[in-house]
Amino acid sequence: MNQDQSEDSVETVAAPEALEALAAAVERGRHLALVAAEGAGLAQLYAAAATRDLESAAADGRVFVLTASVDRARRCAARMYEAVREAGHNVVIVAPGSTPDAAHQAPVLVGPPAPLLEAVRKGDIPASAICTLVLDDVRALEPARAAVEAILQASDEGARRIATTHARDAAFDELIVRRLPRARRWPNELFGEPGATAPGAGRVSGGPIAVASRATRAGRLARLAELLHDIARADAGTAVSVETAPAAIDEVRAALSVAGIDVPAAGVDHPVRIGAWGQVEPAPDAVVLGLPPTPALLARAVEGADRCYAIVDTLHERQLELTVARAGRSVTPLAERADPDLMDEVAAFRARVSEAIEQQDLASGALLLAPLIEAHGAPRVAGALAGLLRATDRADTSAEAPAADRPAPRSDASAERATRPTWTRVFVGVGKRDDAGPGDLVGAITGETGAAGGQIGRIDIRQNFTLVDVDSLVADEVVRGLDGRMIKGRQVVARLDRGAARG
Repeated sequence: MNQDQSEDSVETVAAPEALEALAAAVERGRHLALVAAEGAGLAQLYAAAATRDLESAAADGRVFVLTASVDRARRCAARMYEAVREAGHNVVIVAPGSTPDAAHQAPVLVGPPAPLLEAVRKGDIPASAICTLVLDDVRALEPARAAVEAILQASDEGARRIATTHARDAAFDELIVRRLPRARRWPNELFGEPGATAPGAGRVSGGPIAVASRATRAGRLARLAELLHDIARADAGTAVSVETAPAAIDEVRAALSVAGIDVPAAGVDHPVRIGAWGQVEPAPDAVVLGLPPTPALLARAVEGADRCYAIVDTLHERQLELTVARAGRSVTPLAERADPDLMDEVAAFRARVSEAIEQQDLASGALLLAPLIEAHGAPRVAGALAGLLRATDRADTSAEAPAADRPAPRSDASAERATRPTWTRVFVGVGKRDDAGPGDLVGAITGETGAAGGQIGRIDIRQNFTLVDVDSLVADEVVRGLDGRMIKGRQVVARLDRGAARG
């Protein structure tokens, strides 16, 4: 199906699932609490609530969207822009150092909490004018909690409040109780509300959808290229449909071209068909890249396909599972390419697990993990535990190995790095509040960098961050490898700690 399809076909851009489900609550001005990550259509929901509230607000009404960073503010504002402009309003990004006039330029203000709070305290914006207050990803806003609380206290009790998080925790639930009384919660399944069974659950209408997740856009595109190569090797000439967000199509084509998979423009007969949600004819192999806006679009994308795949942001895994269930399907992990060098290690690990199942007291372990299994499901908990155990094993093995067997320092280390003390301390922005443990840090460092377990020293996990001592020769590499990566569901900041050098 090409861009010239008939008028009664599916539109290019559909309302995201959250907006469809919460349309009535948005219209009634209710508080909203959502468990969803960026890319799940949150900006469209914010725009819908903002335009509705501004219609009934006083002439000086303001909408505050609090984001964890200026970059996130830019992305959010860009996605809100069209809907807000259609309603006759404008969006302005308020960043640290913005001119005082910025607060007067538009009714919809998007930015970090500190500059928005400053505008209120200086009187540029009366606190009573705030008709909508959005807390975009409460967990990411945690470092600015004081400013967030100050804005919450200053805003009128009659203002609508919207809070989102990529991972529900006790702090988010407590925020709902204190600041969002009787909020409409979504998705119901993640809050354990009555009637929370996903529509379509128990009525599986087709085979499972194989899912892979990657924390970065580059990682997702690379996994897509690997998957298409694997499909071609297994069944040369088979047709593959790839559906994704409209704005991502050109990027997908470019990434596949670099990987040796040339895909012509839409409308040309070719084994690989790439297009926007609802715009691609189903094929024997169907791939969705990113979180589908609605279950209906997901169901259409995989309709009649012999094999179905999904590649999503790590933060969207749980959301995808719910969307798949609502579409009447099930999920299964997408097998990774086997590394022959690791097969003996994998077999040995499986043998150890089998032995533990037969010999250990499983009842106490099941009791310990019951809350996690209830919240995340047994397969996800088992996968997380396996990752932690294998990371710890690798660290222990590296630490015990003779010096001759350990990886040699990088040959291109500069003279400046060579003169550093033995250990360098690295700051990593994840801590106890994220349930991070030593295994998470060791696994992230050894997985994202060339550092070995023996090059990792003391790990000091604090409430909001962690200090890790690493071999000075790999300190810069560790910082580059960890900065911006996902650990325990959080995109972390990594840098050399102030006073990082240690003897």
